[in-house]
Amino acid sequence: MLRYTLTDEGDLVFYKERTLSGLGLESVKNKVDFYQGDACNLKPLYTEYDLILAANLIDRLYEPAKLLSTIHTRINMGGLLMIASPYTWLTEHTKKEHWIGGYKRDGENFTTLDGLKEILGGHFKLIQGPQSVPFVIRETSHKHQHTLSEVTVWERVL
Repeated sequence: MLRYTLTDEGDLVFYKERTLSGLGLESVKNKVDFYQGDACNLKPLYTEYDLILAANLIDRLYEPAKLLSTIHTRINMGGLLMIASPYTWLTEHTKKEHWIGGYKRDGENFTTLDGLKEILGGHFKLIQGPQSVPFVIRETSHKHQHTLSEVTVWERVL
């Protein structure tokens, strides 16, 4: 069971609770594990995955290249890496010298997709995307944030 609060307005909240059985997922609970850790400093035990989803993550890491340059060691050959991000590079999360895109390089635009290709290109092939996928974040009962994530799918080939 998971208990949480959902902001209504100001200091007012709704108290919520969810269970796997309430979501019809009780029968598959042994097929999924959840771990929490520092994406830029993952423990060696996190390996041999067929799919890694990095959703709205890379532009919030203190050193995204640290994760991206070693992620191939965690994915099986032929496995997939799906990256979804709005590329909202902010210095409060990532020092500018660690941004992997969203700046000028040699006077030309250098996008995050350019950076992903540069970092991942030695071990991955871009097989799908980029594609814009909308999502909405509920902030309060009366305020929602609409954002587009750019989604790319990479296959480990080396």
